[in-house]
Amino acid sequence: MTPLRLAYIVAHRVRLVFRRLFQIRTRGVKAVVLRDGEVLLIRHSYHATDRFMLPGGGVGHGETALQAGIREVLEETGCRLADAREHGTFLSRHEGFPDEITIITGTTQDEPKADRGELLEARFFPLRALPDALTDASRRRVIEIRDGLPPSDAW
Repeated sequence: MTPLRLAYIVAHRVRLVFRRLFQIRTRGVKAVVLRDGEVLLIRHSYHATDRFMLPGGGVGHGETALQAGIREVLEETGCRLADAREHGTFLSRHEGFPDEITIITGTTQDEPKADRGELLEARFFPLRALPDALTDASRRRVIEIRDGLPPSDAW
């Protein structure tokens, strides 16, 4: 294990304990990035390493969810997001604290290059053949967008 990966793991665990202990509400964003009938998925290096999920991260101070989503996709995968728009906002307590997550969607023509510190993998999957190891919440969002459905109430 590299020192950088170890630092990500420790920082993630400390952040989770702090947020759970003090019930700190966070604002995050996830992106459904589409390209020619495919969706971009990632695997993190510091948690749930066996699961694929949507790229994303925190919304910075003074930043809109749309701006954060565009920035996070670029930072994590090197893909530039076009035609970006909001799909919906959800409240998750999955991690043990309130987390408001906005889903954005957009397109790219770029080839992803995983940020090797934070990610193990970033690649496209066919929209009709999503991987079994996809997180449930990510699967719901991809299917909603793929099938033109409104956002559900469940994260």
